[in-house]
Amino acid sequence: MAHDETIVEKLPMCDFCRLEDGLEKPAQYDGRTIYGRWSYMCGKHFKKYGTGLGLGKGQRLVLER
Repeated sequence: MAHDETIVEKLPMCDFCRLEDGLEKPAQYDGRTIYGRWSYMCGKHFKKYGTGLGLGKGQRLVLER
């Protein structure tokens, strides 16, 4: 597995869905945002606020099987 993915036991909730929409939606990414902070993000919010995948940028969250 490359530096752009990490295996997790459980998906955390998207920080932006929680803040902006008051929703509990599973995150697909853990990454640095355009604001400099790191957050858990769903696909929609990763496209909007994420800075990419790889070392120092972010990782796709993959559920452990």
